[in-house]
Amino acid sequence: MILMDEEGRKIHASCVKKWFPKFKRYLKEDSSIYVKKPNVAPNTSKFKFAHPESKLNFYHDTIVKDCENFSGSAHGFHFVDFNTIVSNNILESNSFDIIGHIFEYGHMDTSEQDKSKHKMLLHLQDIEDTKLKITLWGHNAYYMHDFLANNNSLAPVVVIVQFARVVLFHPPTLILVSENGQQLSSSGIKMIASKQDTEHDDFLKNHLFSNIEDLFEPLEEKTVIIVGTVKGIRQNIRWYYLACSNCKKSAKEKESSTDKVDGSHEVAEIVTYECANLKCKNIKISVIPRFKIPLRVQDNTGTLTLTLFDQEAKKLFKYTAKELYDKNKKLGNNLELYPMELKVVLDRKLAIKIDITRYNVDNKSNLYGISRLTENADIIDELEKNNLTPQPANSDSFLIGSSDVGSHDTKVLKTGENLTPCARDKSTATSPIKFISTPIELKRNLATCIDIDEMENLSTSKYPRLSPPDEQPTPLLVPKKEK
Repeated sequence: MILMDEEGRKIHASCVKKWFPKFKRYLKEDSSIYVKKPNVAPNTSKFKFAHPESKLNFYHDTIVKDCENFSGSAHGFHFVDFNTIVSNNILESNSFDIIGHIFEYGHMDTSEQDKSKHKMLLHLQDIEDTKLKITLWGHNAYYMHDFLANNNSLAPVVVIVQFARVVLFHPPTLILVSENGQQLSSSGIKMIASKQDTEHDDFLKNHLFSNIEDLFEPLEEKTVIIVGTVKGIRQNIRWYYLACSNCKKSAKEKESSTDKVDGSHEVAEIVTYECANLKCKNIKISVIPRFKIPLRVQDNTGTLTLTLFDQEAKKLFKYTAKELYDKNKKLGNNLELYPMELKVVLDRKLAIKIDITRYNVDNKSNLYGISRLTENADIIDELEKNNLTPQPANSDSFLIGSSDVGSHDTKVLKTGENLTPCARDKSTATSPIKFISTPIELKRNLATCIDIDEMENLSTSKYPRLSPPDEQPTPLLVPKKEK
């Protein structure tokens, strides 16, 4: 067995069969006990689950009693980050704990007659996007296989594996000990896709298409797909947040002071972090920067700010948030401004999955996160082909443009019997003109040219005009209360 004290320190313990009946009723997993007069001996095992030097033995004069007020951790996890493992910086003789998100898994391998040697391969990913291959054995493999087979949720599956061990192959591979402690190879298992819906089904079959203008005032909970182009990143909103190492929720700095240990009686200021999640209260945490990028996304009906988080950001950037944070902090750059490395996202067309939640509906809020995204050209083409409204052949039209290149006056002219060819020719010859089919299209064109949401953050021209497609929009002066 593995015993753990209230400080989280673990030690291997055992009881020979001869004396086991005396202690049987106390020795249950997750129970708490007092142990008096155990025998302490060297830990000579080649593989160590706990304290590497010592172990405890229960003998005839050992006394064991129930403990009702154990105040230590319920689990005592000792997590090792994936980089430490793949860098070969961990001993093969010691066990450790890992936590990660399953992004792929393999079939159950039942080729061996002994059920304890049946195995299953998992591919895990940590918050730094480092990937690791692990093998589960026996009842652990069957437990995970049954869970994944019956899991109908699209939410990410995060697993904690306790008492794992590493075996250094070439390249290094993490395997878990089987039920009898034997080491087995994890090669030759065919990988299959994870439970998340395929990209094709998620974007083309499972959800309704929407225009951005339909998201400004949400009316019901649902998941929608949009197609838009990233036109910018908002500068007045931070591009990252400091995530709690325990739950990934936002954490904030908390200053405190302590006496210096040099005997000077001076006070030293120390910085700790406090998680916003109440479940992490009184837990010592560290923080790691994670992406929370406010992208300005535009389609032909309007522009909206969508928040891009870590999980989907890795599809667009080759850096992690932590790498960019550390790099820019070292260079002395202002961390409130987004790094230049993020500009690679500008002008990229994306298909985006958005969840409209009960919060959005109840509060008429158009603050959305990006649930999933893709740059797959075939998917984007099919979405646009099936959902963009064609221009009616016999509808009224509008001309948008200035009547004279040197003029600052913007004119919107309805075409038809009252517009002479001479007027049309003059406008077309002297200014950039765009034909708009209907009043709805006129509204959409205005929303495209004028980023109303950014109005208060931009300087305004004395003579507002609509911008040609190849220029940056010049905002019209619109009172904020009229937005």
